[in-house]
Amino acid sequence: MIIEGARPGGASWWGVLAERAVARGPLVLLVVAVGAVLQLAAGVVVSGLVPVFWLLRLLSVAVATLLVSFEYGVALRLLAFRPGLGFALRVPPRQFGLMAGWSVLLSVPTLVDLGAAFRPELYFDLLRGPLRWPLLALGAFGGVLAAALPAAVFVAGGGLRAAWRLLFSGWATALRLCAIALFGCVAGLLVQQWSTEALWRSRSVAAAFAVDALAVPVHLLVLLLLFATYRRSPAAARPDEADGSGGSGGRPADGGPEDGGAAGAGSAYPPVDAAFGR
Repeated sequence: MIIEGARPGGASWWGVLAERAVARGPLVLLVVAVGAVLQLAAGVVVSGLVPVFWLLRLLSVAVATLLVSFEYGVALRLLAFRPGLGFALRVPPRQFGLMAGWSVLLSVPTLVDLGAAFRPELYFDLLRGPLRWPLLALGAFGGVLAAALPAAVFVAGGGLRAAWRLLFSGWATALRLCAIALFGCVAGLLVQQWSTEALWRSRSVAAAFAVDALAVPVHLLVLLLLFATYRRSPAAARPDEADGSGGSGGRPADGGPEDGGAAGAGSAYPPVDAAFGR
């Protein structure tokens, strides 16, 4: 069942968000929660096995990137199509690789973090040097483009060009993606700060982990917002033009309008980007 907007033209942006939250929210929440536990466990294992600082940073970034990319793939396949969890877990390797690779290259903080693994004073040099403002602008743009990447890869079956096309498909879509990127960044920093404060005040790792659990509903909301934004964007009307989709892009063979697996005229979520707030 699709929740219709007040105006003609099909499901509203809020309608898509609410309908997917009801239909797939619990299952996606489970995927996000399991992903958070796996990231935490992997971080503990890596930090315990690798004593060398630079190697620890490299492995930490690599493991976190792979786990998050896989989690995004499973979650968005559940939101976009109508498969069971078993099908959703079979994320196409090409899409998985595109998501993991570009998510690192588009993240200026991650690249700086990797550079600081070999040169710890890099943080201070960049903060004091003339490159701090260009890096800040580049980081902000890369963050917004990275926000569009999961939907472009796992729903449209494209790559970086598909993410670029999604970002510039309409002013409403661009504003929504900027808001999603800003919300995700601020919420993540707040959870990290609260977790550190909880650890410092209580001297309890369990308290810090409990605060870290707040990231799970935040991540679920980001996924729902991203899917609704994609489905209501003009870019969703042209899945056949997605960058290197290679056919079905890992979609179920019986995907159709009911599950939102194919956008366009027959989609249950017609792209209407003319009015921001619809």
